[in-house]
Amino acid sequence: MTPTATRLPMLLLVAGLVAAALRVPRVPEPRFLVPPAVMPGERPDPKPIYRLIDLPQPTPSAHASCVLPLHQGDLLVAWFGGAREGARDVAIHMARLRDGLVEETWVALTRERLQELVHRVIRKLGNPVLWLDTAGRLHLQVVSVSYGGWSGSAVNHLVSEDGGHTWSTGRRLVLSPFFNLSTLVRTPPLVMEDGTIGFPCYHEFVDKWGLWVRITAEGRVLEQARMQRYEGGRLQPAVAALDPTHAVALLRSGSRHQRRIQRNATDDGGATWPQKRSLPIANPDAAVAMIRLEDGSLLLAANPLEAGRNILQLFHSLDAGQSWTPLRIVSRSDEPGAEFSYPYLAQDGLGTIHLTYTHLRKGIRLCSFNLEWLYLENPPPRPLIDPAPSGGGP
Repeated sequence: MTPTATRLPMLLLVAGLVAAALRVPRVPEPRFLVPPAVMPGERPDPKPIYRLIDLPQPTPSAHASCVLPLHQGDLLVAWFGGAREGARDVAIHMARLRDGLVEETWVALTRERLQELVHRVIRKLGNPVLWLDTAGRLHLQVVSVSYGGWSGSAVNHLVSEDGGHTWSTGRRLVLSPFFNLSTLVRTPPLVMEDGTIGFPCYHEFVDKWGLWVRITAEGRVLEQARMQRYEGGRLQPAVAALDPTHAVALLRSGSRHQRRIQRNATDDGGATWPQKRSLPIANPDAAVAMIRLEDGSLLLAANPLEAGRNILQLFHSLDAGQSWTPLRIVSRSDEPGAEFSYPYLAQDGLGTIHLTYTHLRKGIRLCSFNLEWLYLENPPPRPLIDPAPSGGGP
């Protein structure tokens, strides 16, 4: 056989591979869906609103709540409750609220039911996160443990057609090559322009770091991006988008030596998170919450202490999370063992901000307010600084 005849099949193979690659549709670069800004005072009758509600306490212990505004103006709140954190009787509880009143509460998910849905052994349940897809279906990301402690966790994705009373489908997300262990969720997801969902996750086996995961509404994992790691470990990132390509993440300190909130940033829709620095806000190894408000500024809820969780305070940023102004203290106690922790923030379509948090490890408290109340004693300068960076990274 001549050399030309030998090379011909190889050339045809290469040509075929190139042609096939050209026919594969290119995946569009991820872009955050960021609504246009609505400034304070633009809504009719802008009066300060403040409301505080203690949700029913069906169990001795309650922790790790989340709140989801619904299209009808109602609220859904979910948390895990049982004899104590990590107990075998822990279940996901939910409450639906309307006009500031609790309409109903129920046990939304038990470990036995999750075991049936994902066909895996489930020893205990952890953090729940609720969200709606573009079709209005309710989704739940929930942490579970099959063996060991929280470092052996996995994330499960469930879908409900009846507002969280039952779950028709369930699947475990494959997010880690190490037996798919040690990935957890805690903070709200972000909707992308293409309808996919961006989820802040975190890893805490041996070391701790933030993880950005993009999934479809069916729970198929599209991509993952590890956030810059810190000495001592950082976890539970809360992410807020500034514009279609820029977003910032604030992370809980997992270190005994650097008790400060950490800031990461992306300028490519979450594909990479190369920027990191420490903020001058203390953090006692406790969860933080952050959202972009409808006026374009950022709101943070945190325990600004190096030890203890007995103060929960709001902070405000006009410069993409570079600097933060202390605002109102939501809850505080002089008792060092008191706990007001694991805040979760959301803003509804009418502009009302909803904050849920663990109250003394016995129940879940809901605090609802608007920008007028938030700015009543600390009005920001007008006009608001555009949080989107003009150049470089956020």
